[in-house]
Amino acid sequence: MNTTEKYSGHPAYVRLAMTYSSVKVMGPPMSTKLVEIISHIFSLNEALVCGYMSFIHPKTARKIAHDSGLPSDYIAAILNSMAEKRIIITYGNRFLLYPLFPGAFEYILMTGKHDAWHKKYAELVNELFDTGYMREYFSRPVNAIRNIPVQRAVENKSFIAGADLVSELIDSHRNFAILNACPCRQSMHLTGHECKRAAAADGCLIFGEYSDSIVQNNSGRRVDKKEMRDTVAERWEKKLVFLTSNVMPAAPTAICTCCDCCCHALGVHNHLSKNLIAAPHCIAGFDESMCNNCGRCVKACNTMAHCIKDKKHEYNPENCIGCGNCAMECKNGAIVMMENALYRPPHENYSRLILKILPRIILMGTTIKLRRYFRRT
Repeated sequence: MNTTEKYSGHPAYVRLAMTYSSVKVMGPPMSTKLVEIISHIFSLNEALVCGYMSFIHPKTARKIAHDSGLPSDYIAAILNSMAEKRIIITYGNRFLLYPLFPGAFEYILMTGKHDAWHKKYAELVNELFDTGYMREYFSRPVNAIRNIPVQRAVENKSFIAGADLVSELIDSHRNFAILNACPCRQSMHLTGHECKRAAAADGCLIFGEYSDSIVQNNSGRRVDKKEMRDTVAERWEKKLVFLTSNVMPAAPTAICTCCDCCCHALGVHNHLSKNLIAAPHCIAGFDESMCNNCGRCVKACNTMAHCIKDKKHEYNPENCIGCGNCAMECKNGAIVMMENALYRPPHENYSRLILKILPRIILMGTTIKLRRYFRRT
């Protein structure tokens, strides 16, 4: 029996699901669930056309028409329709497939649309994420993203550098945007689970040249520096965690303002692996003698570093990512932010970040590919 015969559904959907399961794009293992997701995202004609596309090498409609033997006008219409639905991406007049996580998940849901198609999509992708398959991809330290702490909690620390301050990030750029929706909270909202800290409309914060494309494709709205500063202050009041790429502030980037009940990146950190988020510059230090076990820090914490057990406060520094929310909530001064010996400065740009993590990703990908091969045999 060949691979396509093991799964129900049209062979074109099964073949495309196999493409999306590639470890090169952090794909999930091949499964009936993955075929179901692909069948929902793509029509049959779209799936057939996607069979001639790539995640890496963008192709023109003419090239895809040549490879498939189908008329150019027909191919162009299907490609433009998929691009409008945001299930593929475009670079000028060229088209690319988009991986599921990260990629299509964010791109589709950042619009804030609430129709039946998006609700079903959110249900399927959340079920896939909840299988925990991402654990395999973070068996080694990747440190691809970092936390930016609450500025008031750390700005008086002598060891804090500009890279640790959101004010430095804002001052480093002239263009800003805010997404229409946070993809993670939107996915939960669409499936009936409301965030305990923020609204789905509290979208990610975009800095630098990335903001231009966000506004152009109607994924978000442009804001000025004052509104960005006001939004940052508002998100901190909601006890959200600021996760961004592990690069210096001058690089264009996005900040996901995350919560423990919806965010997938925090879900990886809290439940699957501590290898995604880089060691923070500071972590919470706890003085038991000054603690009255009120539990305010527990409610503020998004990473389960604090808990109340048998009416007594307990702290696990291994879970701490240095956000500073707990220190801001502690009225007794039992929690202060301290320098973390494991901290390493962010990378100068994305090229250096990729060069640093690429060998680990290749090694993990090879291991996962071999493991999946032997599972099938």
